[in-house]
Amino acid sequence: MVITGIAEWHKGKYLISLNDEPAFALYGKEIGEYGLKEGAELSDEEYRRILDDVLIKRTKSRTLHILDKNDKTEKELRDKLKEGMYPEEAIDAAVEAAKRGRFLDDKRYACQYVYEKSRTKSRRMIEAELKRKGISEDLISSAFSDMDEEEGMEDREEALILKLIKKRLPDPGALDNASKEKLYRYLTGKGFEFEKCRSVLDRYLEGYG
Repeated sequence: MVITGIAEWHKGKYLISLNDEPAFALYGKEIGEYGLKEGAELSDEEYRRILDDVLIKRTKSRTLHILDKNDKTEKELRDKLKEGMYPEEAIDAAVEAAKRGRFLDDKRYACQYVYEKSRTKSRRMIEAELKRKGISEDLISSAFSDMDEEEGMEDREEALILKLIKKRLPDPGALDNASKEKLYRYLTGKGFEFEKCRSVLDRYLEGYG
């Protein structure tokens, strides 16, 4: 590998590019200690030494700092570490260490997310958000199954739909076809199934019949 760039980067660190690709960041003192210079060769052994001596330890420390502030999915953690220009090998090592220490657990994250967000959001919306966070479909399905067994996701969702209907329609007698269509668009826009919305609305209206 050839060191093709050493550029001042962020908070006293310098970005090292290898073969014209940004690779990792070091402090100026460390660059001197390892004798890194633009145009010089960096052997696999030298790169491994920098990884073991500095980068992996630093990435693990950064990982604990990130997870201490907020719980993250594996994808979110990896993305955050990449922003800090930690190399892939160091990120892999830090992620595996966090998993072993139970600091990082996508299943736990998914279950907690479903539990908290089901109070205010539809199942479809929660599923979409978890997928964007990198949670697999299997783990998402498992999290919802756990919720169904413990509290009943369907009951929670219907209760939320009813709450939204009451908020938007405090006077059921004022409901006409135009306002009903508008209400359905509002509810389905939040990810609720049309048939479920209609069922809840019908029961709500029956109570005022």
